[in-house]
Amino acid sequence: MPKHKAPKSQAKPAKRASTTLHFATNRPRLSDGFAQDADLLAGAHHPLFLGRAEVGWVGDPIDTEAPRSLLRAPEIIGDDDFADPVGGACARLLDDWLVGAAARGAVPLFYLHGFSNSFSDALQRAAQIEEFYEAEGLALAPLVFSWPSDGRVLDPRLFAADAGLREQYLDDQRDATASAPALARLIREIWRARERAAQGVTPGASRPRLVLLAHSMGNHALACGMEALNNGLLTREMEALFAQAILVAADVAANALEPGQPLRLLPQMAEKVTVCISQDCTLSVASQIANGNRRLGHYGPTMLANLPPAVEVVDCFSGLDWESRDRILAKGGTEWDVVQHQWYRNDLKARAALAALLAGKKPPFKALELAQQLDSDRNRHAILA
Repeated sequence: MPKHKAPKSQAKPAKRASTTLHFATNRPRLSDGFAQDADLLAGAHHPLFLGRAEVGWVGDPIDTEAPRSLLRAPEIIGDDDFADPVGGACARLLDDWLVGAAARGAVPLFYLHGFSNSFSDALQRAAQIEEFYEAEGLALAPLVFSWPSDGRVLDPRLFAADAGLREQYLDDQRDATASAPALARLIREIWRARERAAQGVTPGASRPRLVLLAHSMGNHALACGMEALNNGLLTREMEALFAQAILVAADVAANALEPGQPLRLLPQMAEKVTVCISQDCTLSVASQIANGNRRLGHYGPTMLANLPPAVEVVDCFSGLDWESRDRILAKGGTEWDVVQHQWYRNDLKARAALAALLAGKKPPFKALELAQQLDSDRNRHAILA
């Protein structure tokens, strides 16, 4: 009798070499791309362009600064500026984002980048987040809002000696402020797209679970966008648009979540808000020189008692993976930016914790007693264990 052949082992799926991201931007359009310098004027209307872009992956979770490339010119599909908010080109692009995420079981992520990012930089940052967090078992489908940051690297160690760096920083801050109307309109249209997605699924099924991640000065853009939303766009029907909003290294004043401040409105739009802070010389030195006040992403809020119940403040510094930091530095990363300011995407333990948050799972946070909350110059409810 012929012997039965053992079944061939199934080949492992090939590693992904790239990702296709969705984006929205209010940058001036230049042919197939977008301008690096914007010089936006407050109050002016700047159209939103939406599209897709393919960005290469690296495959090394430690080589965080490895060069990544846009593999071809972005597809600028949404160019009607939501003139038709239901069936227009921009609306269809948002539908494509949510349908594509659902098809592969990914969590739709709305991502706001920080200062000193060009349009290409913003896409590369989002590609890193998707790749690094996928290694932690979380599939993300990012939609990047690229506000017109000038995309020039700043070294906070030079701020005190070079007034030009301070002006460059403040120029980015002005552009983030002026992006508020565009961001407010985009968030409203994201809500509309989520409603359309809910209508297209099995009756009784839940709406897509969306999450938000804002880094650095992207939090300033978000705060200004919330203020713009509050002029008639932020309604009860938009409650819990995002299941989780994570504010990382937030480059806003430490009182930004207190009554009367624009970020105070965020818990109306997100079921949970997690403020992740750490020791960060970019915020504690550079931003303080530029703005003259304590920044939320380094110090935490001025007073924990003033926060809405949905807000949790987590100090991640003591729980970061110092071994991965040294390996990142050995590959050419910088201490002040790549490690201190970019820890949310570059530190291995931070990635795992934030991936759990975004997935709706219990993260490795350790709650603090009141006495422990007051033992440093940073206010927080919990720490990364």
